[in-house]
Amino acid sequence: MKTANSQSIKSDNTKLVVEKLIELRETSRIELSRLTTLNKATISSIVSELVEKDLVIETDKMVKTSGRSAKVVALNKNAGRIISIELLTDSLYGVVTNLFGNILFEFRKHVKDPEFHPYLQDLLEAIDVLRANTIDSKYGVIGIGIGVYGILSKEKKIKYATFTSWKDIDLKSIIEDYTGIETYVENEANISALGEHVIYADQDNLVSLNIGIGVGMGIIIDNKLYTGENGYAGEIGHTIIVPNGKPCICGNHGCLEKYISDPAIIEQYFDLTGQKISIDEFINLYRKQDSFTIEIYNRFIDILAMTINNISQTLNPKTIVINSKIVENIPESTSVVKNKLRSQIMSLEVLTTSKYKSKTNVLGLTHVLIQKFLKVETYKIRPNT
Repeated sequence: MKTANSQSIKSDNTKLVVEKLIELRETSRIELSRLTTLNKATISSIVSELVEKDLVIETDKMVKTSGRSAKVVALNKNAGRIISIELLTDSLYGVVTNLFGNILFEFRKHVKDPEFHPYLQDLLEAIDVLRANTIDSKYGVIGIGIGVYGILSKEKKIKYATFTSWKDIDLKSIIEDYTGIETYVENEANISALGEHVIYADQDNLVSLNIGIGVGMGIIIDNKLYTGENGYAGEIGHTIIVPNGKPCICGNHGCLEKYISDPAIIEQYFDLTGQKISIDEFINLYRKQDSFTIEIYNRFIDILAMTINNISQTLNPKTIVINSKIVENIPESTSVVKNKLRSQIMSLEVLTTSKYKSKTNVLGLTHVLIQKFLKVETYKIRPNT
């Protein structure tokens, strides 16, 4: 019993040291002792074991501490590689990163057919390309992360996606059988919430609102991802905002995503003008003060403000992060939405856009996999990294 307890204490102390190294990237043993309150002998022992495992490296840098010089140690960013892939309707976007979350290689593959079997073939080919571009490291590829636009069960099977043939798909097992590498599959909104929580690590309650192909919401409550009874929590895009409104692929009418998703915005422009445009073209037309885009944008903002209000009143998060091309590229959007939030009951402290921008989902996956590999619970990085 004493030995088991001793091992548990050692494991907890190691986690504490690794957590600080993740946050600081590099520091001295003396500083680690000060920050963790562990004695110098314990720190020295833990760091030596981590160096033996190639998870920590001794650098040539020296720092002055209490009048003495001390050698700097650092988390070994090249100990392993992570592959993270976002599955879009028309393409696959994947990156290879190191243990700092730095992108070393990125790859986009056009997808001609969104149905499952041809799409899977494209996905496996993309994984092969990404694996071929992982520079040698001690532990190789430590994990593959897949971000899916759809509904996943608690077991991470794809229950529903925007592609009609994607039903009850165990993508995790398929990829693990193909690669032999542990694979993590998650809904894109949940991934973005986990990724944003890395940036806002001091906040217990956070919501990430993703507006793109559809509309999804990732929810962090008391520092944990909330997925609901069956794993379907956060499907705010399929809440009804217009009774008997536009038909939705989910079977209901008047769903939120039929009014503010990127395809909905493009459809509205087509209905007004008869012209097909992209969301980037929509943003450029707005900047040129095109009357049709201004009309659609104003309606978008009204509905977005209503959505933010409803999230705030229902979940009471400290922070809501909006991931939307329109909001990110029309900077006044956030302040306009804030001005429309007039509730005297509930106040939202932080309403902001993602610091990851268009790479929210792949970097969210990356940080989740780094956390799993290093077996830490508290995962913080500097906001400017």
